[in-house]
Amino acid sequence: MQKQVDVLIVGGGPTGMTMALELATQGVSFRIVDKAPERSLFSRALVMQSRTLELYNRHGYSDIEELVAAGTRAGKASICVAGKKLADIDVNDVKIPGTKFPFAITIAQFETERWLEKALAKRSVQVEMGVEAKSIVQDTEGVNVTLSTQNGGDEELRVKYVIGADGAHSAVRHAAKNLTFDGDAYPQEFICADTYMESEMPGGQAYMCLGNGALIVLPLKGGMVRLVVSRPGQDNTREPKLEDFEEFLQEIFPGGGSLHDATWVTRFRLHHRGVNNYRDGRLFVAGDAAHIHSPAGGQGMNTGIQDAINLGWKLAAVLRGEKPDSFLDTYNTERHRVGQYLLTSTDKAFTYVTSTNPIYLFLRNLILPWIIPLVATNESRILRQFQFISQLRIRYRHSDIVGNANGFYGPIKGGDRAPDGKIKGPEGEIWFLDLLSPTSHQLVLFSGSGSNQASEGELNRAETRFLDDAKTAAKVHTIFSEEQNGQAGYVDVKGALHKNFGFNDAGYVLIRPDGYIAHIGPLTAIEEATKWL
Repeated sequence: MQKQVDVLIVGGGPTGMTMALELATQGVSFRIVDKAPERSLFSRALVMQSRTLELYNRHGYSDIEELVAAGTRAGKASICVAGKKLADIDVNDVKIPGTKFPFAITIAQFETERWLEKALAKRSVQVEMGVEAKSIVQDTEGVNVTLSTQNGGDEELRVKYVIGADGAHSAVRHAAKNLTFDGDAYPQEFICADTYMESEMPGGQAYMCLGNGALIVLPLKGGMVRLVVSRPGQDNTREPKLEDFEEFLQEIFPGGGSLHDATWVTRFRLHHRGVNNYRDGRLFVAGDAAHIHSPAGGQGMNTGIQDAINLGWKLAAVLRGEKPDSFLDTYNTERHRVGQYLLTSTDKAFTYVTSTNPIYLFLRNLILPWIIPLVATNESRILRQFQFISQLRIRYRHSDIVGNANGFYGPIKGGDRAPDGKIKGPEGEIWFLDLLSPTSHQLVLFSGSGSNQASEGELNRAETRFLDDAKTAAKVHTIFSEEQNGQAGYVDVKGALHKNFGFNDAGYVLIRPDGYIAHIGPLTAIEEATKWL
């Protein structure tokens, strides 16, 4: 007989397994099930962004190194129109400041899932494959779930909360009485192939080719590429063949090319939809169960992973009795806005690239050769776009569980991502965000960099005041702007973190388990943080 648990996670993809990783780290009792009997080796999501790597890094340095090694660091991308290359953008030349991971990686979804399975196995957790949630009925005290296995056996389960990470056709979302999933399908169909490609153009890089339709080329491991095609008049009455891609290559790709040994050829339609609320009582949705994006910018999987990280620590705090159930409403407050913004922005970009309207295509292809070279050489514009795509600019300033001390006017506010930078300690130089842990809040005390720098004793007394009064447990770290004899704590290398946080005078920052700032202010106002908590 299975042990009864507090949480059931429905869906064992990247979003569901990330939720499982967060809950396992927090010591929450749960099960995670997926109705598929086995994992698919066909890759859907391909891109992992900087912010996702930062958040996975909270689980350990060796783990994240293994994940990065399983993928390919994104490099050069070329933009072509009507068979002519117009511009190259080298990701390595875009210096995203303040992060250990100033890059994205291309990684097959099954490789991400394999890494997550290994991370869960270290915590004695396994996804129960071939198990479907057939009935989900909630009441004020909990949720009754009927689980059905492939061999026809049923199991009745009683849990406190259910999390739907089970995709676009989510059983959890359908079981919720108050959730809508508004949006529509894109009008055009797409064909996709994972194949080997021979051409005159350099391999191992991405291409976006526009003309009478659109072709995207993404490098995969082992010398293969992912091709995605949308073109007017595409024959949608039969299954696509590799010859269909080769024919379009001759028309739209510089110099044409040939294809061979495809491992996957398919067609698909895309949707853009979002729920009205990420919570209905004791039921929650995350990832594709909550929002379906176009693939523009590689946002979908990353957004789902970060949904899970946002909800995970909050759910653990409620189950431990540290916060009331209403605290979970902030999951929708913080993540719904992010989901809606990404839906809107990726929809605009995707429509621009894939429209099949002949008048629009003529005008687009006429204008782009003039615009793209100008845009591609504008370094500040490219940097802003990469910071958006990387998801490093996501913040929750509007949330009612973040705050700022009175009189604090620094550039970083409550709800912002904590910026990263180099610090020096007994173990040598490390990154500041390496201090973060998914298990607890972190209180970081900064000495200040001006003439009124706080002494080690003043920082210690501030720490004592916080810990004596705060009901939220936190690990405490001290960071000095310059090295002093015999001090404990870390030194801010080149003072970059003090500058980024706006701490000319001494200050504090309380960082949530998900890497976002709960409260920030001058050291003299640290009592405000305890009262606010």
